[in-house]
Amino acid sequence: MFTEAFEAPIPDVIPSIWRSCQMATKTLKYQIPPLNASPSSAIEHVYAELKNALMSGEFSPGQPMRLGELAVAFGTSHMPIRESLNRLSGIDILERAPRQSARVPIITAKGLRDLLEVRLLNERQAIIWGAKKSTGKSLNYIREINVKMDQLNLGKNAEVKKYLKLNQLFHFAVYNLSQNKVLMNTIETHWLHAGPILSLRRKEPNFAPGHHNHREIIDQLEKGNGLAAADALERNIIEAHEQIFAILDKSDLKDRAGNRVGA
Repeated sequence: MFTEAFEAPIPDVIPSIWRSCQMATKTLKYQIPPLNASPSSAIEHVYAELKNALMSGEFSPGQPMRLGELAVAFGTSHMPIRESLNRLSGIDILERAPRQSARVPIITAKGLRDLLEVRLLNERQAIIWGAKKSTGKSLNYIREINVKMDQLNLGKNAEVKKYLKLNQLFHFAVYNLSQNKVLMNTIETHWLHAGPILSLRRKEPNFAPGHHNHREIIDQLEKGNGLAAADALERNIIEAHEQIFAILDKSDLKDRAGNRVGA
């Protein structure tokens, strides 16, 4: 399930070959995000791209994911899209919807609080284990990601998208230091549930960066101090969740029963 390579060169987070496709709906409430097409658009490629887009907030809570529109965005047939949507629905990342489509679930404030608790348990453990195994090369790569985040102009929407993708890359590069595939698969599942809510944060008029704890995480990892690195990580996660709780509280998002999802 977890297939990222974290010591590859840091990518241009929104490659020029990425193409966007507007949702064919009467309202323009939702848009298909840029998706990285490949010549073959094999199932594993489509599946990985959809997971990355979900984790970095490219899809919104409640957004329909229609077979035909995604096939156009990927430049592929329906088959790899259908298989990828079925796989994501099968692990409860997406909800099944009529007419060969799926939907991004709407997370409630309670669901987000529950998610925060399990995220802290698992992501703290990953960084504690990772501190014992980190190397100069790995930390240099993580440091480079953080520098790229520092350099972005968050007054531009395209830069905010890059920021969220780099933030995902930073965290997974840190957790991958644990060299524990089972734990990484668990963390990935948590991020797949949490990622879509980031789209609400991205749409805020004044996007505030939330990575000031990253440097301390790197410094403590360099010292091999896993507990201190985990404490810095916990502050980072809690601050991000507090921002999301505030956005949820003033949003008009409703669950399927018509109840507001705010705290």
